[in-house]
Amino acid sequence: MPLVTVFTDVDGLVGKKQEVCQMVHDAVKSALGKPDQYITVALMKAECVTVAGQEASVVVEVDSIGGDFGALIGTIAKGLSAYGVEPSKVTGTFRGVSFKEFAMNGRPLG
Repeated sequence: MPLVTVFTDVDGLVGKKQEVCQMVHDAVKSALGKPDQYITVALMKAECVTVAGQEASVVVEVDSIGGDFGALIGTIAKGLSAYGVEPSKVTGTFRGVSFKEFAMNGRPLG
């Protein structure tokens, strides 16, 4: 049930969007223990993302019914380093949602 949205202005990530989305998907699966069919990942190209006032950064937003955000964001930051993004350029947020706030197949889960 996790929805992970990755915003970036790093062209190298956008150019390898399928690989990056698969890496994030795998991070969710391992760090949160969620099954494949419930994981949604979106990679969004931004005109400008800054961390500490510097471009070439990444913002990771997670909506999930439970989970360990610390483990997830660490795994994603490590995975992004393979694409040249330093962990210091990755920020994120986690929003815990209830079953009634998450929908699949056109209807809320709860």
